[in-house]
Amino acid sequence: MARTRRNRSGAGGPPRPAGAAAISSPLTAQEALTLYRPDLAELLTALSAPRFRYQQIYEHLMRRPGASLSACTVLPMEIRRTLASAANKETTVIRRADDGRAVTKLVLSLSDGLQVETVVMRYTDRVTVCVSTQVGCALGCTFCATGGMGFHRNLTVAEIIDQVRLAGALVTAEGRRVSNVVFMGMGEPLLNRRALFGAIRLLRDPRGLDLRSRGISVSTVGIPDGIVELAHREPQVNLALSLHATSNELRNRLIPANRKHPLQTILAATDTHFALTRRKLMVEYVLLRGVNDSVSHARALARLLRGRVAAVNLITWNEARGNFSPSQSNAVARFQDELRSLQVDVSIRISLGHSINAACGQLAAEQSPASAPPIDLWHDHGGRTF
Repeated sequence: MARTRRNRSGAGGPPRPAGAAAISSPLTAQEALTLYRPDLAELLTALSAPRFRYQQIYEHLMRRPGASLSACTVLPMEIRRTLASAANKETTVIRRADDGRAVTKLVLSLSDGLQVETVVMRYTDRVTVCVSTQVGCALGCTFCATGGMGFHRNLTVAEIIDQVRLAGALVTAEGRRVSNVVFMGMGEPLLNRRALFGAIRLLRDPRGLDLRSRGISVSTVGIPDGIVELAHREPQVNLALSLHATSNELRNRLIPANRKHPLQTILAATDTHFALTRRKLMVEYVLLRGVNDSVSHARALARLLRGRVAAVNLITWNEARGNFSPSQSNAVARFQDELRSLQVDVSIRISLGHSINAACGQLAAEQSPASAPPIDLWHDHGGRTF
């Protein structure tokens, strides 16, 4: 931990910090199914099904992700036949790639034919799923493959949860379970907040996927209102800031969205997040050779984080998009050493999955030319403007 922290309280802080909203009360089974699959809930309502049927279907979907609804034999045949009509709304795996070690990339087809990519990472003590929140991305980060796709649409709650369910089916067959979810795949999570927060509620639901809040991380390039809303709604979920530059001039070139929300505004929002949650800020910093990897950049990063409870993850650029090169190993070591000498908590993230284009910044599913046109950069699928 950097000595530049504001106080000596632990990064986790109290379970319910002053000013932060309490974690939402548990969902009923009917509410959970309505949030996840409103189409199925509507069918049950039309059938005047008793409440326990909602629970049976919801628990079947969450706990038996590899089984179809027709395999839910506790349901009467009439209900199973009716629910079978909704099968075309399911997310399906159309391709799988394994790196031969610990990483699997799933290419998923959505109900409208668009595609997203999800990455499963197996560690000794955990299984982490990196999920997408949008088809493509409108932010256009110049070093990221997803940024080169353009933006097609936001994902729904179901499409986000299905990524975790399908990954869960994969690792369950290996005798393991998903323990962590990181919103670090395709898209900017805080520009799809309605689906993001709905998905987090379902991820935490003890009747369903039952993940710990602290096993969930949300990565953002910096959407100030979204950062503050995350603190209020999910104070125990981890916040990761994709920083990558320490001046607005350089960050504008790397991350065009910085022109709308400059560094000072973003960092003020992270300060509010910490004040509400007492949660350590995770800072992601992609090292680009000759662009942002000098000792002077390291010193500038230390100055920027001074007085903040933060930990820096250094990421060597993975070949994706733009005329960049990864920093050389000696430059990475110098950068890390300089931060350490300035009392900054820093580590190097080992990027997995290079050989299958599943590492940080490499996700870019191919889309049909007929896919939906981009919509305004700052809208979510519910029509709310930020």
